[in-house]
Amino acid sequence: MSGVPCGFTLVGILFSESLAHYNTQARKSFRRGAVLVKISKIRKHLSARTSGRRLFVYGEVDSTNDVLARLFREEGAGDGTVVVSDSQTAGRGRLGRRWMSPGGRNLYLSALFRPDIPPIKSPVFTFLGSLALERVFSGYGVDVSIKWPNDILAGGKKVSGVLTELGCSEGKVDYLIIGVGVNLNLRSGFIRREMKDVSREATSLSILLGRDVDREKFAAELINALDRFYSVFTAAGPEAIVRRWTEAWGLAGREMSVDVGDGVLRGVAERVDENGFLYIRVPGGRLERVVAGDAFF
Repeated sequence: MSGVPCGFTLVGILFSESLAHYNTQARKSFRRGAVLVKISKIRKHLSARTSGRRLFVYGEVDSTNDVLARLFREEGAGDGTVVVSDSQTAGRGRLGRRWMSPGGRNLYLSALFRPDIPPIKSPVFTFLGSLALERVFSGYGVDVSIKWPNDILAGGKKVSGVLTELGCSEGKVDYLIIGVGVNLNLRSGFIRREMKDVSREATSLSILLGRDVDREKFAAELINALDRFYSVFTAAGPEAIVRRWTEAWGLAGREMSVDVGDGVLRGVAERVDENGFLYIRVPGGRLERVVAGDAFF
């Protein structure tokens, strides 16, 4: 198969009841007492037309993004193939940062798409993932904000993130994977104990709601939302996704800073373009384009 990884990470079968979709070895090694995500319970809430038609659920994997990329290379996974895992041993975020992925608590989900676009247009899929997450959270009555390029915040604390990766050949995208990690049922004590220095920056949906969240239902709602916005993308192009994302972002015109690795840019956020790049008006009036970085206010 084609689909060699492009060398950079971007700024995010019919259903089977057979246990063949579960990683048997991972289930044997999975820690005692953990509750595996059930494929039949996800199916119950699915209404997507494309996404989730092929659905793989595992007890434990290295990374759902990596599993999905292997499925493409080995089986030619098609548009809308989804991988969900109860835990990850090598979950990661943007810039290679570790994403804590304990079992029995959260959601780790990756969806594969095969748009006919050049790699330069691919970062908009991080926005697509963010929009899908915002839609799902709003269904729980939780007001979240989007932090460029790939974080979902609630009350200023991170509750979810998007990691978009792709494989390409001959200047075209062969596959594009939207990986999502969502803090669903983490307790405050766990966050303080395990996340240490960054614990003040994290929260979970169960903390916000004061109750546990049905992981399978949330997974299905997210698949449905990804499917909806992918339909918007295919019908109206990346401009439609960027327009909706900008409306949800709501930070155009605000002062902000971005750590770009070799320094910090400070200025006023103006816009993002269809490639997902951020534009900041810095003191003196110059407009700076930011391809990647960490934004803060």
